[in-house]
Amino acid sequence: MRRQLISCVSLMVGLAATSFSVAADEAYRAYSEPAATYLRQFAKKSGRVFVLERFDSDGRLVDRTVDEIQGDVLIDSATDRTIAGRKIRLRGLEACPTEKVIYNRMQTWSCQDAAKDYAGTIYNHRASVVLCKTLLLSNQAEGTIPASCFILVGGDGEPFRTVYDDDSMVFLGIASIGRTADGQSRRLDLEGTQALSQSMGFQNAD
Repeated sequence: MRRQLISCVSLMVGLAATSFSVAADEAYRAYSEPAATYLRQFAKKSGRVFVLERFDSDGRLVDRTVDEIQGDVLIDSATDRTIAGRKIRLRGLEACPTEKVIYNRMQTWSCQDAAKDYAGTIYNHRASVVLCKTLLLSNQAEGTIPASCFILVGGDGEPFRTVYDDDSMVFLGIASIGRTADGQSRRLDLEGTQALSQSMGFQNAD
């Protein structure tokens, strides 16, 4: 059931992405979705790996760290994860725009529970590599890193593919796009995904 839901989300997100064009922005090309073949270079025969890539304002890679993930990835909220001891927040997104969501086909779930179920399954039961990308060049040890995260799933007879965490949370109605003080979108790249999610009625499950 969960694999079917994950596959459905990936398919619908892909359809949404082809329906909307986004103005080119050199700085944010750093956040482009990596191919599964790129992520597989970091994979190990056993265990999971967390890769954190830092980019400058021109979209150039300036730093990369690779750490083994020991224990569970914590799904602290719809937009917050603790991965290998680092606190990550999905950039430009707001958690749980509604208290209830339609999840797992036609079931009504609390938004927080749906986030933990979906993201927890991806990160803790299906992932082999987790890659998060950020424009934050440095941060305090306890600071939260704004990033976009991509997860390599597959293997054992299943094709390898990339799951885009930001897209999935928005599509499922578990997160929404943040706005600036003057109402501008903080994630133009996900506007199509959010529109599709809203048309399918995942939010406001009451």
